[in-house]
Amino acid sequence: MQHPLTRPFRTAIQIGVVVRDIERSMAMLTEVFGIGPFRVVDCPAEGREGQQFCMGKPVRYRTRQAFADLGTVELELIEPVEGPTIWADFLATRGPGIHHVRFNVPDEREVSDYLAAKGISKTQEGAGIREGSYWANYATEDIVGFVIEILQPAPGSDGLTPGVERQARS
Repeated sequence: MQHPLTRPFRTAIQIGVVVRDIERSMAMLTEVFGIGPFRVVDCPAEGREGQQFCMGKPVRYRTRQAFADLGTVELELIEPVEGPTIWADFLATRGPGIHHVRFNVPDEREVSDYLAAKGISKTQEGAGIREGSYWANYATEDIVGFVIEILQPAPGSDGLTPGVERQARS
């Protein structure tokens, strides 16, 4: 029998990709594959700069992130700009590529405790783009090949990135 806290891991919400040049990546994805439009944001959000942590310690960093609708999931491009992050480490050690798969969970702390009991630690976490949301990345690369990210959506939201143009489905 599956643990009830694993239920959210059956529905992927986002695929995160670390890139060197977000503008070039967006242009190529749009020109070659027709992916887009993209919503670009600078992170962390204004007023939430002190709510970011890497390896359990407060950090100051900046990234540019772009989001596009891919049907049942969204695509997130992440360009590290400055400061210590797992994204900058990923880019330095592995180069650009798929970094994480995100799942929405009803209670980040409860899921985090569950993962910690399984020996899986948080690597980075912080306040989300939408006020009231909170995300965390976990050290799962060696056991599943990529980072697992969870997001506790803001109350009343669907957990998708606000302002991303959703494509009509046929």
